Amino acid sequence: MTRKAGDEVNSGLFTSAISRRAVLTGMAGLGGGAFLLRLSTLPAQAAAGGELQVMAWEGYDLTNELSDWRKANGVTVEATSIANQDDVQAKFVAGNPPPIDLAEYNQAYADLYVREMKIVNPIDMSKVPNYNPDNLFGQFYDQPTWFADGQHWGSPYIWGFNTILFNADKLAKPTSYADLLNPSLKGKIAIMDDTVSSWPVAARVAGFGEKYPLLTKDELGKTFQEFSKYRAQARVIALNQGELVNLMVSGEVVAALCADPSIITQTDQQNMKIEMAMPKEGPVLWVDAWFIPISADNIEAAHAFINQSLDPAVQAKVAMAVVQAPVSKKAVALLDEKSRSRIDYDAIETMFAAGLPGIPPRASDTHATYDDWVAAWQEFKAGM
Repeated sequence: MTRKAGDEVNSGLFTSAISRRAVLTGMAGLGGGAFLLRLSTLPAQAAAGGELQVMAWEGYDLTNELSDWRKANGVTVEATSIANQDDVQAKFVAGNPPPIDLAEYNQAYADLYVREMKIVNPIDMSKVPNYNPDNLFGQFYDQPTWFADGQHWGSPYIWGFNTILFNADKLAKPTSYADLLNPSLKGKIAIMDDTVSSWPVAARVAGFGEKYPLLTKDELGKTFQEFSKYRAQARVIALNQGELVNLMVSGEVVAALCADPSIITQTDQQNMKIEMAMPKEGPVLWVDAWFIPISADNIEAAHAFINQSLDPAVQAKVAMAVVQAPVSKKAVALLDEKSRSRIDYDAIETMFAAGLPGIPPRASDTHATYDDWVAAWQEFKAGM
């Protein structure tokens, strides 16, 4: 994988904008999308025990995939579901953060969390034996997004892409984001309030995809001027996946501009045929990793949880459940035929060759900053 150079604060982030998930909507964060689940779990390591608090994306908290493992080891876990990435860092902004033991983060937040906010504890990979080059694809092993300054700050655990989702019974497969501007679809599409996906897509449809996230302020203005065409088509800017599922099952929405395919599992259960479309402009590629926050109380259990998340059988189960891809190459053989054929794993090097999208710079004299994007995004949403 490669990095894109730049003199901005976040120049260490992967910053390609071609063919590749939710950026902050403000450092104050959004607490409304979180909900708590109670479950029993415990790390596989005998030394681990006690309570484990986890923050993870909807459907990605391994509740089902680690069921047997949890019962065998018996720790109580409090899992908080996050709807936006800022749900995580919002816990640390005001000081006195809660004792969160594990949380997920999108790769675009690596520098923000590690170097700027300094909310990440290093991971002792000697306690995570499943993190090894025989198990992981090279794109996720000791790569600089998660391994820097001689320390492992994150453990990649799932990857995939957000893309167009559509009701196959009501709509022909789109080949471009622009297909969703068809007048017949007015009021029938949804945009996700998920800015790691929405911002790159906005830049692409405006012709600035190759430059994202390093756009000038003028280009940022033009980006949202063009993206407003999609807002005019939309019935709603959906706050989370649950809302999108309800809208698609009810038939109010027949397509989502750029969304997480994990909802397909839920819509399948309700006999709704939702499919993915790969637009010519490309889906938005992402990698999520586990990190141990500075407020963690149960670090031993956190390490054991991370290790189990990389077990090939667990990797295959979660990838099939969320319609995404495992970081474990050994897991590929354990996928069902439908899941295995969805991605050409022999071409993974090509898919990651241009790197992963970052976030706009926190400070810059020449480019629109992260705060500029946040302001533009809030204005965009206010126009609904």
